[in-house]
Amino acid sequence: MIKGDQIEVQRISNQNKELKTQDEFLIIYLGGGIKSIQVDFTQFDAFADMMFFISPGMNVNIDLEDEYCGWILKVPKNLLKSIHFEGLKIRHAELFTCSGQIPRTILSPKIGERVQSMVEMIDELAGSQIPNKENGMYSLLKTIFIYCESKCNVNYNYSVNNERELQLVTTYKSLVASHYNQTHKVSDYAKIMHISPKYLNYAVKNVLQMTAKNIVQEQLIIEARRELKFSNRSIKEISYNLGFAEPFHFSNFFKKMIGCAPTSYRGT
Repeated sequence: MIKGDQIEVQRISNQNKELKTQDEFLIIYLGGGIKSIQVDFTQFDAFADMMFFISPGMNVNIDLEDEYCGWILKVPKNLLKSIHFEGLKIRHAELFTCSGQIPRTILSPKIGERVQSMVEMIDELAGSQIPNKENGMYSLLKTIFIYCESKCNVNYNYSVNNERELQLVTTYKSLVASHYNQTHKVSDYAKIMHISPKYLNYAVKNVLQMTAKNIVQEQLIIEARRELKFSNRSIKEISYNLGFAEPFHFSNFFKKMIGCAPTSYRGT
C-alpha cells in the first residue's frame, strides 16, 4: 500500500477484501479472479474490467478466487467534490446510496487495460517525490472517470441548468445521513436549508425521480438493516437509535418497507 497526499491506492488482497468506507469514496477496479462483490446487502457477480463507485459509509466484501487481480482507490470526499472534477456526473455518486443503485460499469478489454495502466501510474506517482505529483494524479483519475461515465449504469437528470438542484439534493442527502436519528420530517431539513419543503421535494424529484420523504425512509432502512445484521443491539435499542419514539413504530415501519418484522429479518 502506498499513500499519496490525498489519494490512497491499494491492490486487492486478502487483507483488504472486507472494507467499511468512512469519509472517502472507493473506486474499485476488478481485473480477474474475483467471484463476486457485495456492497452492503446487495451481491453482484464480478466480471473482468468491472468498476464500482462506492460511497462513504458503505460495507464492501470481495469474494476472491485463488488467483486474482484488482485495485482499490480511496478518494477523499472533499477531493471528489473539488474543482478538479467539476462537470463530471460521478461527483454526485453519493446520491444513489438512497435510490437503490450502486454506480458501476463494465469496460471493454482495451479500455480496461488503459484504466489499469492509469491506476498503476497513480500508484507510482503517489510513492514518488515528483513536484506537483498531485496534479498528475488528479488528471489521471479524471481521465478514468471520463472513460467510465458513458458506460455507467446510473442515470439521472443532469445538466448545467440544474447544477443548483444537484448541489441542493446532495446537501439534503448529507443532512439526512447526519440527522436521521434526530428527525424524520422533510420540513425540518427544509428549514435547515432555508428553503420550502415543496421546493426541496421538487428538486429531489427532478434529480432522482423519487420524493424527499423516500430519501429519509431509505436512509432509515439502510441503517436498520446494518444494525440488525451487524450489531447485537436489541430491537428496542435500534428503534430508539434510529429516532423512533416507540419500538412498535419502528417495527411497523420496517415491516411496511421490507415485508417482514425486524426479528424475522435478523434471523435470516
